[in-house]
Amino acid sequence: MTRLFSIIIIFNILLAQPDSRFDTFDWTLYRQTGNINSISEGYDYAYFATENAGILRFQLYQDRFKEPITTAQGLTDNQIFAVHFDHNTGMLWAASENAINYSYNAEGNWFHIDLDETGLHREARIQQIGSSNNYIWINAGSAFLKLDKVSGIVMGLLPLPDEDGVIWSSKKEQYLEIPNTLKNYTVLDGWIISQNVFIGPFGKIVEPTTFYFGKNSEVYIGMEDGTIFNGDVQMETFYPFHFGLNNSDITAFTKFDNLWIVGQNYFDTEGVTKYNYRKNEFQHIDFENSINLRSQPFYSILETDKEVWLGGNSAISIYNKKKDYWREITEANGLPNGRITSFVEDSSTIWVGTIRGLVKISKINKRTEQIDLERLLRMQKINDLEIIGDNLWIATENYLLIYNQENNSLIDFKSFGNTENIKGRKDIFTKFTNLFQNDNAIYISTPIGILKYNIQDEYWAVIVEPSAYEGSKVNNLVILNGYCLIGVDYGVWQINIENGYSQLFDYPFIGSVQDMYIQGDILLIGSENGLIKYLWKKNS
Repeated sequence: MTRLFSIIIIFNILLAQPDSRFDTFDWTLYRQTGNINSISEGYDYAYFATENAGILRFQLYQDRFKEPITTAQGLTDNQIFAVHFDHNTGMLWAASENAINYSYNAEGNWFHIDLDETGLHREARIQQIGSSNNYIWINAGSAFLKLDKVSGIVMGLLPLPDEDGVIWSSKKEQYLEIPNTLKNYTVLDGWIISQNVFIGPFGKIVEPTTFYFGKNSEVYIGMEDGTIFNGDVQMETFYPFHFGLNNSDITAFTKFDNLWIVGQNYFDTEGVTKYNYRKNEFQHIDFENSINLRSQPFYSILETDKEVWLGGNSAISIYNKKKDYWREITEANGLPNGRITSFVEDSSTIWVGTIRGLVKISKINKRTEQIDLERLLRMQKINDLEIIGDNLWIATENYLLIYNQENNSLIDFKSFGNTENIKGRKDIFTKFTNLFQNDNAIYISTPIGILKYNIQDEYWAVIVEPSAYEGSKVNNLVILNGYCLIGVDYGVWQINIENGYSQLFDYPFIGSVQDMYIQGDILLIGSENGLIKYLWKKNS
């Protein structure tokens, strides 16, 4: 039996980290949290097992969250039912649906024990993890699994633990009774405790799922919506913390220090997220607490000096920053039926790309303005928009067009500027998916090459050949410091433009990439699996 488990452990650790080139948190995945299922406390962190977002880590002496532990660090799943820190060994244990995970440094290099190999019934679900001086104990409801504290080898499957002194981390309770000693605590930020529930600032009732008494007079209560209350026993106060996203399928975000993040998955979307990636702080704008912000998926976003525009299905939600209110414009205001794909602004106008054409909207009165260009592009799917000077660049499935607003002319890229360098290829370019402006150039993505137009010299070139990214459909494009980063349906290509060397990052936790942004050493990726932070300069 010992030999069998050694083989299993060695095999699984090869899959635990994304790549030996990376440190543990070079890749970080942020997701919608869901229920807090279990709480444990270590030397420096409190650990929270979540329904959707892996294990959250709360720094005990700084009162702030650090990077979470997810599948990006080697967990088998982002749904974690139980977590436990063993103070004797310094190891962190976590239970997912099909495996027991453990790490010697409580961060990465995760080992996995397949539940099918432990003797537990296939449908058994781990509820709680604990430890004694000698063993790790796994509470699976109808049975208790006894493990060696260091190797994870199964030592027995028992109806009850056969030793005293087991220290348990918390578990999820279906009907949690808050201890009476905690019900008189003062809750900050507009929350109150009423019987066994918490009531938020907007009157929302949230039920607790688990609680844990830690060291240094600390107590933690985890909630069904992912809220975590950190309590001070001496001061008898609770402070609420929110970490993670309002949606795990990220379609778009703004490109400033404080990101506005939107997503789809209509039934799972709770609202919009604001994220300060420098401070690692999240703020939730919930649909149910925001007047005129209707619950729906969003696919595009634009932040101006005064407003934030969110593009949904046949509707645009607009937030006025100064007045702090939302409004919505729809088909009744002149929008075409269908998804809003892109926004771009000039001094007086917001240009809106949709799957059924282009719309021009006044910044002041939010009314659509009828123009010849709109009629010419009716029923055309607009993939992306960019404004450079007086020219509006329009990327569609079949055309790359440049519209000059001053003289009201529409030009195909084949007749714009010097095309001598692409003369033999310009007629085969189609499926223009993304536009990216950087310095004195605009870059255009297609499956058969990345085009560059030098704005000052007015010449065209192909800067990345399709072989560098396998001719894949480009979902997003970023060019910076001689590198081209391309988001596709299965990950990210990182290409050195000068020598053509390309690397593919297709780790399962990335998934389909839908938006990207580089700020300094950090590449932020919006994907179907969440928001990903990648320290790309370390591997460039």
